Amino acid sequence: MPSFHHIPVLIVDDRPENLVSLQELLHDLELDLVRAHSGNEALRQALHHDFALVLLDVQMPEMDGFETAELLRRNPKTQHFPIIFVTAGLREERHLFKGYEAGAVDYLTKPIEPEILRSKVRVFCELYRQRRELERVSLELERKHEELKLNHEELAQQNRKLQDTYLELEEETAQRLLAVEELRQKDQIMLHQGRMAAMGEMLNNIAHQWRQPLNVLGLKIQELGLTYEMEELTPQLLHKNIDKVMEILRHMSQTIDDFQNFTAPDKEKCRFSGKDVVEKTLSLIGESFRAKGVQVSAESCAEVIIFGYPNEYRQVLLNILMNAKDALGERRTGAGRIVVRLWQEGDRSVLTVTDNAGGIADEILDRVFDAYFTTKDLGKGTGLGLFMSKVIIEKNMGGRLSVQNVAEGAEFRIEV
Repeated sequence: MPSFHHIPVLIVDDRPENLVSLQELLHDLELDLVRAHSGNEALRQALHHDFALVLLDVQMPEMDGFETAELLRRNPKTQHFPIIFVTAGLREERHLFKGYEAGAVDYLTKPIEPEILRSKVRVFCELYRQRRELERVSLELERKHEELKLNHEELAQQNRKLQDTYLELEEETAQRLLAVEELRQKDQIMLHQGRMAAMGEMLNNIAHQWRQPLNVLGLKIQELGLTYEMEELTPQLLHKNIDKVMEILRHMSQTIDDFQNFTAPDKEKCRFSGKDVVEKTLSLIGESFRAKGVQVSAESCAEVIIFGYPNEYRQVLLNILMNAKDALGERRTGAGRIVVRLWQEGDRSVLTVTDNAGGIADEILDRVFDAYFTTKDLGKGTGLGLFMSKVIIEKNMGGRLSVQNVAEGAEFRIEV
């Protein structure tokens, strides 16, 4: 037999023995039975309980069952209570209709058949339990709906915040991209300025390189003119002087080729000889450096293969050499010396340029690679050579360019 533990049922009868009898008949259902001895007491109990069923005696003094049922139906709090009338003698059809009009859902006649009573009570208790479960589910759904509503509002608010954040980030990103583009253009301008400055230095070196060959050419032409006037010009002497002039012209032409190779931008990375770069660079600048009293030499230059941009690497070497020459011109009265060394260290090539100009002041050692930083007098330097060299080695070739003070001067170190 199913249990309806704690389900409240109201039993109403003016005779105590009838209440006890109903309690005994319904004992097995484990109901929460509430007793009332009159209609008025039933109305009072109804205000404090949500009854699954009311078993209401019809024939009671003062207020009979019909009147009690009508009053229950008029109260919104109690109008949903199912009512079963219990009667001993009112079995006529008019009494039945009066009961149904008063709000009854069923009739039981005395003497009560126990199983019929329990069966009817079980039906209404089960309906009560289902109603309460539906109410619980409805409340839970309503609560969930409110939660979802709140979550939806919160999500909408978060979405608005995300949209605002996205718009802010979009604007900030656009500004940063614009700033990056401006910096890129600025770097390109600085690199171009640095390259132009390096080309100017190269042209100055070529001028020194050509001065002696041009003097020799002038002497040879004068010699040919004099011997011709003195009628001493022989075919042998003419051919000898022509050969010498052609040798000088080939040398000057080679200088132009070297300059063109130096200034031509590299399109792709390639493998090149580091030793060859050192030798060609020193051959271009050697004459002009010697004219300034600076001896530049290559010592311990191994045959090292470097992967990168050969002309840009050559430009870095030239920038460092020119910087060392200028430092020697400013700070030394004796013989200036620059030594270039090249070797392999693990999977990297290492090239050092060391001078004896006394070194770089500690307070500016960390700034020598900054753009437009220079210690030279106005008009004597752009401050871009070492900055451009840093960009070429570290950004373009993935290497490292550093400087430190050594015993007699400064040492620049290129690792690629």
